[in-house]
Order: sequence, then C-alpha cells, then structure tokens
Amino acid sequence: MRHELRELRTDHRTIPLDLAGDQLGAGGREPTTREINRRIREEAQEIKRRDKSASNAAGAAMGVLARVQKRHPDNPKAQLAMFFGEFVIKSGTGRKRPVSERTCSAYSYGMIRMIDDLRADRAAVRNLGEIGKAHVLRLIRYWLAQGQGSGTIQNKISILRRFLTFIGKENIVPKGHDLRAWLNREGVEVPNWRHTVATESLAWDQNDVDLHEVLEKLQRRSPLTAIQLEVQAAFGLRMKESIQLNPAAADEGHVLRIVHGTKGGLPRDVRFEDDPAMRQWQRDVIERAKLYAARNRKGTLSEQGRTLLQSKNHFYYQLGMVGVTRASLGVTAHGLRHQYAARRYASIAGMAPPVHRDAPLQVTQAIRDADLEARTQVSRELGHFRADVTQAYVGSLPMLERTRKARIVDWIQRTEENTEFQRTVRAAGLSAVWLGGRFALGLEVDANEKLRVIVRTANLRPLETNTRFALKQNILELYGRPVDLSEHHDESPPDDALEIIIR
Repeated sequence: MRHELRELRTDHRTIPLDLAGDQLGAGGREPTTREINRRIREEAQEIKRRDKSASNAAGAAMGVLARVQKRHPDNPKAQLAMFFGEFVIKSGTGRKRPVSERTCSAYSYGMIRMIDDLRADRAAVRNLGEIGKAHVLRLIRYWLAQGQGSGTIQNKISILRRFLTFIGKENIVPKGHDLRAWLNREGVEVPNWRHTVATESLAWDQNDVDLHEVLEKLQRRSPLTAIQLEVQAAFGLRMKESIQLNPAAADEGHVLRIVHGTKGGLPRDVRFEDDPAMRQWQRDVIERAKLYAARNRKGTLSEQGRTLLQSKNHFYYQLGMVGVTRASLGVTAHGLRHQYAARRYASIAGMAPPVHRDAPLQVTQAIRDADLEARTQVSRELGHFRADVTQAYVGSLPMLERTRKARIVDWIQRTEENTEFQRTVRAAGLSAVWLGGRFALGLEVDANEKLRVIVRTANLRPLETNTRFALKQNILELYGRPVDLSEHHDESPPDDALEIIIR
C-alpha cells in the first residue's frame, strides 16, 4: 500500500511530501512513522535554509558578477564600479527597499580599499570572483599589522562578508565566535572585538550625571536642544528621531507613534508608562514639545529652515558646550536611551538589569523568564524587534554570570598563588581564611571598598592585638585596599564565603 501525497504547512507555504513506499521504505515496504517524521524534518530544514539564503541575498549578484568580469577582465576596480552601478543592494532590516545611496557608496568605497590593501600585501586579485578565504585572512592580518581599531576591522569584515554573500560565497567568512575561533586556528591574535553585550552601564544615573542639572544649563543656551534631549530621555528616542519628531501627530494618547528617523524606516509605538509619576512626566514633556514644534511649519521638533545635518550639528555642539561628552562628564546623549532601556527593563522584569551594580545575586529560572520577557518588550520599544539586541543596552544574564565567575577566580588566584600572603597567614597561626561579602559573590567593588577577609585560628581563640594589626597591614600592602578583618570561631564555615586554601 502506498501513502498518498501529503503536505507540510510552514510559514504560510505548502510543501508536498511524497511519502511513497518506494522512496522511503526499504524494499518497497510502507514507510515507518520515524521515516515519515525524518522526511518532514528534512523538508522543513531545507525550506528554512532556502529562506535564510534568500533573506541574505545569497548568490543574488552572480549574474552581475559574470557580466562585469566579462566586460572588464583583469580590472577589479572597474568591475566594482560596474557591479555597484548595476546591482541593487536590498535593506537587511525594516521595510523592503534598497539601501540608501550613502550605504551603497560605503560598500563600493570599502571594497575598493580592500582591493588596494590586497595589492599592498602582495596578494592582488585580477577578478572579483577570485576573492576567497585566503584573501580574507590576508586582509585581516594586514589590518591588524597596521594597528587599525577593532571596530574598524569589524566594519570592514561585515562589508566583505556581505559582498561575498552576494556573489554566492556566503560561507567564506564565519560569524561571531566561529570567526574568532577560525582566526585563532590560523594563528591570528585577535584583539578584543567591539562588545555587542554591555559590560558596563552607559546610563546617566549609573554614571552620577544628573539629567535635570544638564537640562537647566541647556535651557539657558538652547531651549530647543533641551526639549529634544528631554524627549530622548522620556521615550528612549534616538537623536535623529527626536529632531524629526512631530509631537502633535505622534501623540495617540496611550502611545507615541515614532515614524520619521527610525532605523530601517520601520515605525514603532512607545507606550506611556504605567507608573503615575513617570507617565505624568512623559505627558508634560510631550505637551511642551508640541509648543516648540508649533514654531516649525512642518510641526517637527527642529528649527525652521535648518537641514537635518545642520540640526544634528547644532544638537551636538550645544551638548558639548554643557559638558555632555565622554571626555567631560563621561556620558553621551545616547546614554539616555540606555537609561530608558534600563528603566523599562526594571519595570517589566521587577529587577535591575544585568549590567547594573544591583543586578540579581542569584540567577534562577524565574529570573531568566522575567529577563526574556523584559528584553523582548524593551527591544520593541527601542525599535530593534530582536530581544538579543537589547543586550547592548541592559547586558545579559550569561555575561553577568561569566563576569562574576571571572572576578571570583581572580580573587582566589591572587591569594592562593601569592607566596607572601601564604607566609603571612601561616605566621599569624591561621587554620582557615575566607573571602566574604561582595568579593565572594564576584560583584563589582569600588576602588576604596574594604576587602572582607574572615579568618579562624588553629586554636579557635581570638587573634592577639599585635598579630591582628600586622595581618591587616600585610594584606593592605599586598592588595592596596583597606581590610575588613573578622574572626570565625566555629568549626563550620561561615555562610556565603569562599575558602582560600592555605598551602
């Protein structure tokens, strides 16, 4: 008996699955349930692979590549000029559209520079289709040898990876950890790449910068810049979004509809917050923004007659005059977007984000669930629509755990492998030593925070005054920080403390 043609529906597509016995079953027998399920999985995986390739535009420019190489043989720069003149690069995010002229020029210029770099490194190519993995490796080595920054190199790799994807070589340049692992195998010492997960908060309140003090100074210099900045703080907008905001049109009562200046041209709604005080502040900000925007016939929050570029330059100039720079106050306007993300995360998850000092001490499944829900919602409000992108603003629980573990390992190594420390504790007649407090938990500590050390003597008696004083002085000299020395006279170890092995 032969099975009839079946269908698998996935992502609004219908996939015919011919499960005939002569195809799946051995010797013409009827296929088993396991064989049918395997075939379904394989079909679904193939559809997923094709969809991924299509979304990446894999191989979309192979025809263009063939034409430009035929028209300009052995002239890669002329090939690039013709290539980017003919091939339309589609936007990877947002609505379906081609990328901007500026982005297209960046791709073209970046690829031309890479052709020059290969020639300078004596690895010149005659045609674009020749570029392969060996050329990628030569380029990265060349850039590192020139001392180029990690961010610059990452941007160049991104351009090269996408270009190779266009011409059907999407697997040439690995991504993420695979890229780092490949370079390590090839003997390339990789510097610290630009972080996509925040390891320290850029929020103003976490860097002891008072928003209202800055707004008062700005108000005296440029009231328009002040309200633009306050809108960014209240709703987590990008600088460009605040400048192009039409407050009257955007205000829909319960949400603020952000249309212009968004990434990828994708509109989004930012909710007014549930907290009464915060909601009242947001409402006050948007009403004042409407008054300023009414002076512009377009109704936007910008000066009449200024271009977008002029408005952006004016905004940054005014902020620089009141010290809102990395060099001065240690923060930028974008830090207010980080502050908004952290505030919304805390409101939704009911806990501080992982990148803050008061993040949860223990990571449980309930905390992981709350974290995912908060990051998903915050991502939508920020206009990213992918939960993982929020890690750049609020950090991540896995990074939090790895960072804390690294701090604990560091403190343990600095004590157990320090011969002077070992000599000191033995001379004091100690039978056990523990690290306690924030040090034992792997939490971030201030430079002047006391190193908490808990000790127990061999005879379970209190330390003599002279011995205690000498021990504290020795630890102070070893670690350059004051010591909170306490004694434990019980046979059982103290709670929440890490034991240091005495050799």
